[in-house]
Amino acid sequence: MNCFGQDKFVIKDIVGQDGFSKNDFRINSNNIFEDSLYIVSKTCNGEWGGTIKFKNKKTGIEYSAASTCAVVVNKLNGKYYITNTLAHMRGFSEILEISNPELMVVFELPKPRNRKAIVKYVGDDESTSTNGTKQLVDSIGVLILASFPYNGQLYHIVTDFKKTFLTKIENNRFLTIDTVSDKSIWTYNPEVFLKNNGQMVVLFKNQEVEGVLEIFENQITVRRKK
Repeated sequence: MNCFGQDKFVIKDIVGQDGFSKNDFRINSNNIFEDSLYIVSKTCNGEWGGTIKFKNKKTGIEYSAASTCAVVVNKLNGKYYITNTLAHMRGFSEILEISNPELMVVFELPKPRNRKAIVKYVGDDESTSTNGTKQLVDSIGVLILASFPYNGQLYHIVTDFKKTFLTKIENNRFLTIDTVSDKSIWTYNPEVFLKNNGQMVVLFKNQEVEGVLEIFENQITVRRKK
């Protein structure tokens, strides 16, 4: 990751938290985004693949593409941005841009590999198509905890397993804007919870740290136990 000039963000790294849990939020673990046109859902089988699905509210048709594995969907300037990350081996992160979901393939469950018997393997139900998607960044050795829009720009909270940074994408690379924490903040199967006021909340827990990441407009706050 390259360093870049600081934008106007207020970042706090606080030791001590108030004890959030997933029960504090209304959760649909599959549907991760909805607007007037689409209901967006995800599936994930880890290193065996994942899928992002856009269901047209009027027609009921569902369009899909490969997405391993979706953390959050943001809509910015009429386009959809899918944040993918996977805490496997060295770690993997990817940002996909979707201008028109209906350019993706219509989702259909694949046929069993053995026609005489129902034989399926882990990941068989996941899409492998990239139709209708544009890859903005593909990075090994980093994880994305969350992505969020601010002032018409998409930002990302990223860790290299040493520290945690606020970044944005330029020329297909993460550019570091500022340090969020001197600790590596990440979690297996991260989820972004959106509160009614637009605040994003992410719970994290690994061998080194545990706590909550809060994002509201230009304010980024880490509350951790240690």
